[in-house]
Amino acid sequence: MGESDVGVGAVISDGEDQTGTTDRRGRGVFAAVLLLLLVLCGVTTITQTYITAGDDQVIRSVTRNLECLQCHVEQIPEFSRDIVHNPFEMERCTTCHTPHGEIETTTVIGGVTQVWDRTRTLVEWLPLKIMLDVIGGTKEVVGAEGGEVKSTTERQVKGEESELVMPIDELCWMCHGNMGPQANEEYTHAPFVNGNCIDCHDPHASDVRSMLTVNVEDLCITCHPIGKEIGRAQAHAPVAGFHCTDCHDPHGSAYKGILVDNQRDLCFRCHPSVAQLSGMRVLHGPILEDACTDCHEPHGSDFMPLLRQSQPALCYGCHPAIRNDFMKASHHPVGTISLDCTGCHDAHGTNYAGLLYDDDNGICYDCHARPIQVTYDSSMHKETPCWGCHTPHGSNYGPLLKDAQPEVCFSCHPRTYYDDAAGGHKNHPVRPVYYDVNARKALTCTTTCHAPHGSAEGYRHLLRHYEAGLDGNCLICHAVVPGQVVGVDF
Repeated sequence: MGESDVGVGAVISDGEDQTGTTDRRGRGVFAAVLLLLLVLCGVTTITQTYITAGDDQVIRSVTRNLECLQCHVEQIPEFSRDIVHNPFEMERCTTCHTPHGEIETTTVIGGVTQVWDRTRTLVEWLPLKIMLDVIGGTKEVVGAEGGEVKSTTERQVKGEESELVMPIDELCWMCHGNMGPQANEEYTHAPFVNGNCIDCHDPHASDVRSMLTVNVEDLCITCHPIGKEIGRAQAHAPVAGFHCTDCHDPHGSAYKGILVDNQRDLCFRCHPSVAQLSGMRVLHGPILEDACTDCHEPHGSDFMPLLRQSQPALCYGCHPAIRNDFMKASHHPVGTISLDCTGCHDAHGTNYAGLLYDDDNGICYDCHARPIQVTYDSSMHKETPCWGCHTPHGSNYGPLLKDAQPEVCFSCHPRTYYDDAAGGHKNHPVRPVYYDVNARKALTCTTTCHAPHGSAEGYRHLLRHYEAGLDGNCLICHAVVPGQVVGVDF
């Protein structure tokens, strides 16, 4: 009996040792698994911290947008661009796009076993999933009987294809409503007011400012072919450099041509020499009416400086009567290589009537310095401006006289004392019906006797040949030549 007792005790002792060993091994495996889970948790936390706290914007953006980018991998390089659209960068794709491609299934389960298995199936975080699998594989779930599926429902939460959340002509206003006032301006850019923002802007990312699809220098010419204008003899500097937005607002403006300002002030920004003329007393009509482009081409021209036509044809457009003057028998050589309208007139503004550069004879002396200026300023006519006798454009009486002789002289000199046809007075004849035997042409005041601009010797009364009171003045025509009667024979 003693031996039997011993034997039985030995058997029990061995069983207890085996059970203890198994428990110790199970606890060891559990501890190893738990340690592995802790390591995985640590790695995951460190990785997440690095991604969210690091300086690599591309990694952070891709991580946030991972759900969409699982299918739209072609969009991943967009995050490395210089400018990324905020909704795209911040994983708010559904700000603009409807979600798609997923059916949501809802299952109601009865019983602990089904709930447990369902929970294990839905858990996506890898460390936790491993831990649940280990626990679920080593122990039985208490109360597993009686589980059943109560109900299953499916709901389409995303369309088959993604669409914009609202019409494209309304979508951008959802975030960019502050640009609404420009859409109500009198002049608007068609893509902007029609809601075709992506004609110019990339909706996701760009390397160009304002998220333009290409550089602004290349963008405008895709719809506005101005090559012909740029190819002219002179191109406007902003146009030649394709800096269109220097002058034009890409969205909307109160000024024709979608200009960023009224024409005059806009042009003055780059043309200060013209701006200072705006304070003059007399201004050209286009300057007053804010119409610089009435005379100048804004992009390119074959007529400098960026004129719409050559002179004087350009000026005739607003001054047709002057065209008629230049078609008269005697006229200034305007339109030739030597003279244009701007030779006498400033095209923008001056302090003198008629937009002239000067209000005295100096403007004429620019071309007529010799011999006229030399004698005129010391003559008895020096107080009379040139246009007292001459018309500046054209006349039927040469040289550019306002009237025929002697009528032009009688505007200052009373005809009673000089005209033989006035009141029966016996005055010297000065009419073209008489013949000047010295000048051999029709007799007038200036054919032989008087020099209207003064004589080189400075004779009084503008006499050409002799001082006043000397018989030589008369004898030029009235001398007796032997064998021939010249003029009047006393």
